[in-house]
Amino acid sequence: MIAEAQKNHVATASAIDGLKAQAAANQKLVGQVGGAVQRIEKRTEDRVAKAVEQVAGEAGQVVTAKLDASNAWAERIIAATAKLEARQLWSAAAAMCLALLPVAVVVAGLWMGIAGLITGTQWALDVDGSVWLGIGRWLVVAVGIAGAGYGLFASARWVAGLVETWRGRG
Repeated sequence: MIAEAQKNHVATASAIDGLKAQAAANQKLVGQVGGAVQRIEKRTEDRVAKAVEQVAGEAGQVVTAKLDASNAWAERIIAATAKLEARQLWSAAAAMCLALLPVAVVVAGLWMGIAGLITGTQWALDVDGSVWLGIGRWLVVAVGIAGAGYGLFASARWVAGLVETWRGRG
């Protein structure tokens, strides 16, 4: 038993020495791995820094390109707006003409009605004593005055309809 205990003691001591050698080897390996990890970290940091610089440069180029495209788009919008403003000026002039047209029609209708009444009266009175010629001419003048009156009425009604339409559109 003593021999066996001594034998176990020697085997244990040998195992302990082996474990100590293994621990030293492991420590050496851990040191090497730590150094490798530090070198990898340093390389990774350098590569990440270069990648960030490259991406930042490319992003700057992309942003510059987008800004140039936006500026070109804004210039096209400004040009289109200028064209629309010019068209609106012509539209306003046309609207003014259309607004004045009904007034001109009514004024011209009144003028022609009065002129027709005066001319028709002179024509109807110039019969040289013929009663039937006078009656016929007065009938023609009455029909002409009635037609002019209806035309003036229709024009005034048309102008009133336009005014109501314009008021309705606000």
